[in-house]
Amino acid sequence: MKNRFTILFIGKEDAYIPIIKGFCKELYQTQKLSEAFEIFQKRNPDIVIYAKDDNVAFCKKLKEQAPATPLLYIGQKDAQKLYEALEARVDKYLLLPLDTKLLQASLEEFISQLFMQKAKEYNTFMLHQYKNAIDSSNIVSKTDINGIITYVNEEFCKISGYSKEELIGKNHNIVRHPDVPKEHFKRFWDTILAKKIWKGTVKNRAKDGSTFYVNTTVIPILDWNGDIVEFVAIRYDVTESVKLQEQLQKKEKELEILNKELEKRVEEKTKQLRQLNLTLEKRIKNEVAKNREKDRMMFQQARLASLGEMLGNIAHQWRQPLMELSILLYKMKKLSYKKDLSELYERGNSILEKMSQTISDFQNFFSPSKKKEHFNIVESIQNTYTIVEGTLKKNGITLKLCYTTEPLVYGYKNEFSQVILNIVSNAKDVLIERNIEKKEIIVQIKECPDFVRVEIEDNAGGVDKSIVDKIFEPYFTTKSTKKGTGLGLYMSKMIIEQSMGGELKLKNTKRGAKFIITLPRG
Repeated sequence: MKNRFTILFIGKEDAYIPIIKGFCKELYQTQKLSEAFEIFQKRNPDIVIYAKDDNVAFCKKLKEQAPATPLLYIGQKDAQKLYEALEARVDKYLLLPLDTKLLQASLEEFISQLFMQKAKEYNTFMLHQYKNAIDSSNIVSKTDINGIITYVNEEFCKISGYSKEELIGKNHNIVRHPDVPKEHFKRFWDTILAKKIWKGTVKNRAKDGSTFYVNTTVIPILDWNGDIVEFVAIRYDVTESVKLQEQLQKKEKELEILNKELEKRVEEKTKQLRQLNLTLEKRIKNEVAKNREKDRMMFQQARLASLGEMLGNIAHQWRQPLMELSILLYKMKKLSYKKDLSELYERGNSILEKMSQTISDFQNFFSPSKKKEHFNIVESIQNTYTIVEGTLKKNGITLKLCYTTEPLVYGYKNEFSQVILNIVSNAKDVLIERNIEKKEIIVQIKECPDFVRVEIEDNAGGVDKSIVDKIFEPYFTTKSTKKGTGLGLYMSKMIIEQSMGGELKLKNTKRGAKFIITLPRG
């Protein structure tokens, strides 16, 4: 880790140089301040060591240019210079004669800080991508603890008809529909203020007065002390689905009323006929029976006609951008008079449930595990697959999961999922880049007496032999800077080997690259 950074040394004390070189990949050395400043601007070193002991003002100038760059000052024990160094915001002040152990400790401290900063930047970069993924496919908003909107994405603006400027700073009840009972919102607030996740379908009103429905998940966000700081809501539009359901319910009520009216008419007519001639009771009964049968058949025909009309409306109006659900509804339209609709309805409903489950899986994936736990390794991999399933299918990539048992391992469940996601995503990128005709990723789980092994193999041809030994090094990547930082596999190895006590290695096979994860049994 320590030799991944650059250092600028300003001074002439050659005795320090061997020590400093052991802490950097490249050392820039000069005694001239003008040359030092030119190097500082062009090379942008990670650490600066100033050992001239004669110009604290120069240090101040450097800190003004790059306040975040660690600056180490080496000088005499002089109160005035120490005061000036503090004013110049020097990070470390080492006294002469110099203790080399203090120099080493200071450099190790600087490098640790720099590495943590790089890791933080990487995590921020990844979180930004996850946020964009959620924003592009869901309706998202954030509010403070009082329900005041602090963030909305473009999808929220589209469905509500409001601009971001009209929503930020307003109470979330700006889209509340007046038909929703107050008791509903009381239960909602009681749930989220109790730090629990709330799920449900919400009826809202847009800016133009129209109604829209969204399946909603509201998540309380807590600080380190466990106090609520804000609420995040993730939704997806189910307006068409709810409206179709309302139409079905309306038709059912109309049919029920029609049935009651027909029964009432038959009863009244029968009574009139009985009163007309008691002696003709038998004949009247026969006539009434015929009339009832006739009315029943007419009612059945009317009911079938109404049902056919409703099914036609369903097939015509249901045009959500979900291909599988559209196919099911298309079948409903074509097969409505030939087979029972319940099976198709259940299949469609399972698709909606799967969408809801996918949202829960992201949430859980970003929530970092706080402690080790026993978890089912097969279930963890399956949950991770649901996150990338759409991307893999879109690019024609088949992922096969092979196992005979479902072993338990002990460790950090979500961090393990992140490792699987990193490796599968890398395999996906290589398969696409090399334009493999039949793209395939095989995940095999093997249970041994003392450990569990997970093998992830693609058919992209393998990793170049010249870089196999570097593949797990930090900041090493074969991708462009826009697509990767070189920390994915490095962090994966750290998680498996340091956090979970296992092993992560790579080997080339005849088909492609195979990543092997070995973990102690749970």
